[in-house]
Amino acid sequence: MQRKLLSLFLFLQVLFASAETKRFYVTRFGSGEGLATNQVLTIAKDRHNYLWIGSSNGLQRFDGRKFMTYQIRTPEAQPSKPISEILLDHQGMMWLRVGDDYGSYIPEKQLFTNYPFEKKENRSQGESFWSDSKGNLFVILNNNKLLWIDQKQGKITDQNLPIKIPDGWRPRAIFEDNKGHYWVSSIEGISVFDPKNSEVYTKDHNPQGLEVLNYPNLSYVFNVYEDSRGIYWINYWGPEEKLLSYDPETKVWKNHKSELSAPTTNYQESFGNLELPNGDLWRYGIQTLADYDPIAKRFKPLVQSDIRFDKISKMIWDEAGGLWLATDNGLYFLHFDTPDVFFLEEDSAEGNYEYQAVEEVIYKGDTSLWLGSWGKGLNIIKLATGRQDSRWTYKGAPNAFESLQVWDIHHDKKRNWVWVALQHGLLQVIDLESKAVRFTYPEAIGGSTIRTIAQDKEGNVWFGTQNGTIVRYEGEEISERGFHKIRKFSGRIPKILVSKDQKLWVSTNNEGVYVLDLERGEILKNLNDSILSSNEIQSIHQVNDSIFVFGHQLLNKYNSKSGKNEIFSFSDGLVSNRILHIQSEPNGLIWIYTPDGLSRFDISNNTFYSFGRNHFFSKIPSDGHSGTLLSTGELAFVSSNSFMVFDPRQFERNLTPAQPAITSIELFGTYIGDGSVAATRTDFLSHENSLRFDFNILNFNLQDRFSYFYRLVGADPVWREAKGSFEAVYSLLPPGDYSFEVKSANESGESSSPAVYRFSIKPSLIQTWWFKLALVLLFLAIVYIIYRLRLNRILAVVKIRNQLARDLHDDMGSTLSTINILSSMAKTKIGVDPAKSSEYISKISENSQRMMDAMDDIVWSIKPQNDTMERLIARMREFATEVLESKDILLNIEIGERVLDMKLEMDARRDLFLIFKEGINNAAKYSKATRLYVSFTLDKNVFNLKIKDYGIGFDSESLERGNGLENMEKRARNLKGTLTIHSSPGEGTTLDLKIPH
Repeated sequence: MQRKLLSLFLFLQVLFASAETKRFYVTRFGSGEGLATNQVLTIAKDRHNYLWIGSSNGLQRFDGRKFMTYQIRTPEAQPSKPISEILLDHQGMMWLRVGDDYGSYIPEKQLFTNYPFEKKENRSQGESFWSDSKGNLFVILNNNKLLWIDQKQGKITDQNLPIKIPDGWRPRAIFEDNKGHYWVSSIEGISVFDPKNSEVYTKDHNPQGLEVLNYPNLSYVFNVYEDSRGIYWINYWGPEEKLLSYDPETKVWKNHKSELSAPTTNYQESFGNLELPNGDLWRYGIQTLADYDPIAKRFKPLVQSDIRFDKISKMIWDEAGGLWLATDNGLYFLHFDTPDVFFLEEDSAEGNYEYQAVEEVIYKGDTSLWLGSWGKGLNIIKLATGRQDSRWTYKGAPNAFESLQVWDIHHDKKRNWVWVALQHGLLQVIDLESKAVRFTYPEAIGGSTIRTIAQDKEGNVWFGTQNGTIVRYEGEEISERGFHKIRKFSGRIPKILVSKDQKLWVSTNNEGVYVLDLERGEILKNLNDSILSSNEIQSIHQVNDSIFVFGHQLLNKYNSKSGKNEIFSFSDGLVSNRILHIQSEPNGLIWIYTPDGLSRFDISNNTFYSFGRNHFFSKIPSDGHSGTLLSTGELAFVSSNSFMVFDPRQFERNLTPAQPAITSIELFGTYIGDGSVAATRTDFLSHENSLRFDFNILNFNLQDRFSYFYRLVGADPVWREAKGSFEAVYSLLPPGDYSFEVKSANESGESSSPAVYRFSIKPSLIQTWWFKLALVLLFLAIVYIIYRLRLNRILAVVKIRNQLARDLHDDMGSTLSTINILSSMAKTKIGVDPAKSSEYISKISENSQRMMDAMDDIVWSIKPQNDTMERLIARMREFATEVLESKDILLNIEIGERVLDMKLEMDARRDLFLIFKEGINNAAKYSKATRLYVSFTLDKNVFNLKIKDYGIGFDSESLERGNGLENMEKRARNLKGTLTIHSSPGEGTTLDLKIPH
């Protein structure tokens, strides 16, 4: 059974009559996968391993998962034009042919710098772009002339060409050999330029004796190439296309054109060639794709139904291990590490096979695979020779359709029988020794479909049915006495299993899993949804003495000794949550067949290895039903119309993890760079806080073979696993310094070194430390101001209270004391000296009146409604009028415009009023004037109160200073002002008070 199959797939017709051999597993990308168009014109790989695609719809970059579209800016954005050429020079600079323009391109800026043609050229027959080993860039105008890009002059010119060609020769292509010679293919033939001596060799001038130049009648040469073996390849027309090879050792010329022809009559051209690092040579072109067999010395056309194109424009080698093809039907990748898999797909033109079961049958050393289908019965296949005649297995079959509806097959090695479980309770038994076939409807089965078969070590055969019945067979010949109904469960029984400790494990579609005693049929255990992920279990598989794996919608790993169950899903690494079949390989790894491919499960560390879309197994049918482990250690799986066999040991485990690349960094959905762009932004403003990171291993064959973990240092406390996607999104990040890290890990948990992108989000003004400190200080200042205001208010109240106490003590207290004394004196004189007593009473009345006036002044000054200057002056006017009218003195008052807007404190108002009051009283008492002039003015922030009487005046030098004058001066000092009194006999008196305001 061990074999080395060169083919990946074998698609076989009925009875293996015809088959297509596929040499390579192929992945295709088209417009449905993100390609801008299926019309791919050119491709190139940069030094970071990104694939660049030029198409009729512009420029794209591909990282193996995602296509990114780039604009052409000059620096203004240009309309999308075809990108027909991409070159990368020795410095990594990218050069493009965009429409009819050539120029350099900076991808991170999407900036295209055009290099114009020095003069108008005839470009009607096509053109190509080529670079030599020295970094010179050439533009070949087909059948016309050779130009180059003079980067110093910034133009495309034919002046100072680094390469010389014969005058009048019309070039088509250039090849530089390992000696530095330039081989120029032209309409006129082949010329060779030797830069060491600046000499051109042709068939007419061949001092070096170059044998290739001596081939007769070479014209319309499209390309010349010398491979690593020293063989020359010449593609020319004369008049039909020819592909010559010349071996200098054997001196043999050979035309290979007929070898390149696919089995069609389509028009073909083989204008392109590619030599791989191992020396393999490929030719491609229009309806042409072939590689050269150096042993047979001939080309082998590659014709596979999954590679469809009319023209391959460019083909390149990928160090990942494969070829990229730019075609008019999309982008193809040919995998060179294609696994050794035997795959058979049935022709379903006459209806589906619906394979449900596969069983290896070994009889007398002869191995065959028995396949059971749901509608076409049994098929017997030998992998080496093909399908066998299985009609003998239907001798005596009932004329009923259920005889062809197979659910399960079991090889009974004790009896050398094959048991076949069929629809409607029908059982087929095949004796391999005698070839006798028996069909029976055991009564114990009760006409229910037999879904599954198992056998214990005693040789008893167990059956599980559609209606939930468990039946045991024991005996050496088929009879009703051998079948016994053991137990009936509710619902269907998809699978039964006899464990290594000889217990029967029964899966159901609505009651979980039951464990039965084989001898008595008693239920030992029921595992339902309180333990398992669901009551519906379709698959059971025993891994070792204690570990069982169950599956349907999720995967369950159950330890029968500890009773512990673990549940795994897509988020844990499974390709899909839907489980179609579970099968172990010889070393204990579990293979899980799902609608989305295969997963390999290591129960020792609960890790999954999933074969993703870049792997062969991503293409297997999505409707698998069963599988088995063959005696050779190979695995066989069946689906509705196909089956495959492969050796699981060929898939290497625990590959060395490769460091991923950060392939894209987006700010609010706009690309700003990636891990390969040194100029990628690293500083962001506070509102630029939503970033997305894409990551991938830039090796197409390895991308799906590892798990990916990422974290954002500064935000993530632990590593996160990238489950089902290869991106990380962070929104509303606070200001700070961050490092985004991503790594890959293999099945054993070994990790790669992380790819790192460091960046900072700057705080806004209100997020800076000094602004926060300023806010704290401002808050403290406000608190302090409020405190001081409150303290000042308290002090002001205290001051007012002290002032009131002082005033009451000074004015009221002294006056009351005087009244008290006068009262006592009046009392003593009332009977002795009535006149004196009356005088005392008059003084009491006078002091009482003065006390009342003082009290009135105090009360008026502390009322808030009297705070305005207008109310103060009104009170002054009222007082002056009342006092002066009794003396028949005419009052004249003038008030300046600005005075009424003045603001005075309560103490100031009171002191001002008392000064005014004393002045008015003095004028009324002593001036003997008939009129009085009062003015209130505010001039240059100096308030002036002037009281002038036109009375008798006095001599200011002989003036005796009493309490009234001293009080007035004291109050003026309280107001920080000056009080001046001017008077002379006969000229009246002027009181002048100046207060700064």
